[in-house]
Amino acid sequence: MREINQKRLRYFQEVLVRGSMRGAADALNTAPSVITRQVALLEEEVGFALFERQARGVVPTDNAYHLLEYWRGCQAHQERLVERLQAIDSMETGTVRIVASEGFVEGLVTQILAPFCETYPKLTVELDALPVNELIGALADDSAHIGLAYNPQPDPLLQFVASAAAPTQVLVRAGHPLTRLTGALRLKQLVGFPIALMPPGYGVERVVELLEYAEHLKLHPSFRSNSVVSLKRFVKSTNGLTFVGAGMAASAEIESGELVALNLADPLCRTAQVRLIVRHGRPLAIAASKLLAEIQGRFSVFAS
Repeated sequence: MREINQKRLRYFQEVLVRGSMRGAADALNTAPSVITRQVALLEEEVGFALFERQARGVVPTDNAYHLLEYWRGCQAHQERLVERLQAIDSMETGTVRIVASEGFVEGLVTQILAPFCETYPKLTVELDALPVNELIGALADDSAHIGLAYNPQPDPLLQFVASAAAPTQVLVRAGHPLTRLTGALRLKQLVGFPIALMPPGYGVERVVELLEYAEHLKLHPSFRSNSVVSLKRFVKSTNGLTFVGAGMAASAEIESGELVALNLADPLCRTAQVRLIVRHGRPLAIAASKLLAEIQGRFSVFAS
């Protein structure tokens, strides 16, 4: 295999993403013949075919995905080098993007991100709350550096840096009729009360779906929102309930006695985990590494 031309890798990535030479050409504002020629030269360099040509575009070969992983590694190493050259240990520049399950946002900002940004004001920290599948995708394609997810599935592309138990619980207001019951709750005992749920795809909602399957019961939500603040306000204002991971979204209200977290009887609830995640093999820049260590060492979800 000859030395790989880095510019051709850019053309290759666009073809893979767009699914055709013409789509890549449009994205790069060049002629399709240029893209076709550069991909052909790249195939000569690496010594194997990267795409199967079809009538309506191209389909990547298995080898293409190995080359894509190499290209992403090159980009990650370059990103790290640039940051080191610009600000070796000064934390003077750079951006760190975190993707998190919605239930972590409030605690993460209060405990970790606000103090971190105050200490390093020239850095930019971006935080996005995403459904689990989108969160995993953002880490896998390197558009995010750090992930914090509720009960994600294992993935060979990902590394779980830290994990902590976070059993799924029922959240109600103080004085709710369910608080007078003894023992852990079954799903059937929740029927008849207004129920607030996250949209499908969010971590807690995925656990609820598994519980419904296990107990042969379908819950009817009175209210859905991807905002934990909205779910908590619903619970405070009604005889309703919602589901949370222990130690996550409502720790302050539970500690003050305003809200109560009740255990569920199904063993499935006790297996739920909080995961701190990065892409396996990605070298993080200084700022991202520093923030990752802060979350692992100081965020109460893991510290406890």
